[in-house]
Amino acid sequence: MMSNLLDNRYRVTSVLGSGGFGETYLAEDTKMPSNRRCVIKQLKPIADNPQMYALLQQRFQREAAVLENLGEESRYIPKLYASFVENGLFYLVQEWIDGLTLTKEIERKGKWNEDAIRKLMIGILQTLIYVHDRGIIHRDIKPDNIILRAGEPVLIDFGAVKETVNVSTLRGAGQQAHSIVIGTPGFMASEQAAGRPFFASDLYSLALTAIFALTGKYPQELGTDPQTGEIYWQNQVLGISADLKSIFAKVLQFDPRDRFSSAREMLEALQSSPSANQAKAKKSVPVPPAMSNMQTVAVTPRGYTPPAIPNQPDQSVYVYQPQNDPKKKIIGQALATMIVGGAIGAAIALGVVIAQNGGIITFWNKISPFNKPVDRKAFYFLADSAFKDSNSANLRVKNLISEGFKDAGVFWIPDYPNLGNVQFYQVYAVPFADENSCISNLKNYVKRVPDAYCAFASLDAKAPVNRVTSEQLPVSTAPSITATPSPTITTLQKAKPSPERFVKSYYSLVNDRQFSTAWQNLTPKFQSDRANGYGEFTNFWNTIEKVSVNDTRLIQIKENSAIIDVDITYQKQKDKSIIPETLRMSLIWNESSEQWQINETSRQ
Repeated sequence: MMSNLLDNRYRVTSVLGSGGFGETYLAEDTKMPSNRRCVIKQLKPIADNPQMYALLQQRFQREAAVLENLGEESRYIPKLYASFVENGLFYLVQEWIDGLTLTKEIERKGKWNEDAIRKLMIGILQTLIYVHDRGIIHRDIKPDNIILRAGEPVLIDFGAVKETVNVSTLRGAGQQAHSIVIGTPGFMASEQAAGRPFFASDLYSLALTAIFALTGKYPQELGTDPQTGEIYWQNQVLGISADLKSIFAKVLQFDPRDRFSSAREMLEALQSSPSANQAKAKKSVPVPPAMSNMQTVAVTPRGYTPPAIPNQPDQSVYVYQPQNDPKKKIIGQALATMIVGGAIGAAIALGVVIAQNGGIITFWNKISPFNKPVDRKAFYFLADSAFKDSNSANLRVKNLISEGFKDAGVFWIPDYPNLGNVQFYQVYAVPFADENSCISNLKNYVKRVPDAYCAFASLDAKAPVNRVTSEQLPVSTAPSITATPSPTITTLQKAKPSPERFVKSYYSLVNDRQFSTAWQNLTPKFQSDRANGYGEFTNFWNTIEKVSVNDTRLIQIKENSAIIDVDITYQKQKDKSIIPETLRMSLIWNESSEQWQINETSRQ
């Protein structure tokens, strides 16, 4: 046990947990009259040089600010009291929460019935709606990460901070990033185990967590199909309604697109099912509160009071009808056999296959169900847009699917070497087995996305791209549009200065007091948004001694527009104080001046 005070203030009284990312302690705040109890999460940054460590520290501070804001906005989020760095380690100090983990609750009091499970899932889904709407994927939903506080399910231990302090998530010049795998084997969906989590991955984990509460068994104990790796849960959850089993069957599909499209949709399914309507008339009996030895951070909308967990008799038995899809179950689910707690022998056999095919992420890309109608190794795609971050790409895919493009998907461009090594996620509306089919659909698709195009993705680096834009369509069939189709990202980056370089040049002008030139870097729309025009612009910057650009992240780029996140710090003239800020900038390419211009900004 630590004998010294952390940050010259916090006295550690016990260790709550330990893992590869650091440790969690229960502590006392010696500078509060009550010696208030708090939870301290220690994170070990992974960096091999001072520059990288400095960048990790900046990102840690930004994530801490996010946690602080969440705590202020929700009564169910433990408040962030402080964050600090000591002896090269990062620390978060958070409010301590009273309650048992779901694991301890089941161990002490036994399995739950259906009504209790429904109330648990509804409470967690309310939290996930709040979290997912803010672009956050939890990535580690499991019984140990749910605390029952006075009968209310609280979701803890988000994966974002763990990823932030790992150097493998950072992109340096000429380096390809590798997403760190956050999650727990058994409760993890296989796309998440491959480093590509979706919002639907959280729903998959929630379903397995609910099945644990129903059966008292972990996913590894339920058994798996030796050929497909599918978890045998159907015969374990006896005595529950048919509609709840159908919800489990949907959310535990291997293909993320076959699950519920959102936490909101799954919540509606739970609340609108016949069994849920019958349960509304029953009286709820709250579960008494209990003490806990686990706590980190939870997210639930302010004003929402999760329902108490009642007792209820068992419901009718449902006989599961499997949905046979050999394309998913032979190769796809085999990945789940290894990662999600399948048999050891199957894991070893599959490990050889994965090793021979370029690693787990490459293997996932090859068998991902985003491209059901075509061979994953080589196919034509109707390109919709490209994004720097996966969350934005996944949201675009979700929107396309909701608009009727059921085979829409996304892939990481470097995984198809014939397309180059541009570090973007390519969203496509439809995949095709042949070029003619793609071009035929392009003729109509450019009416909605003018810079759409057809191209060929292949694992063969020497394969031609065969890119076709609306400009190259026959004159008699090409739609009448005014926008110029965009070139590939590679061509785009060669033809125009990078948005990152533009942003840094813009702030250099500000630091050099070249306000007039900097003002011309704003679009007329952005200039008019300032009530007092140029005078307001110069008055503000005259209060700033220096602005520093700490990091830039390109979110989206098209032919004549881009979106970029910029981490900056202002040093004020008057008191020399330092103010950090993250801005999302919308940029427009000005053809006449041949430069980017800022069209809109918002704080992140």
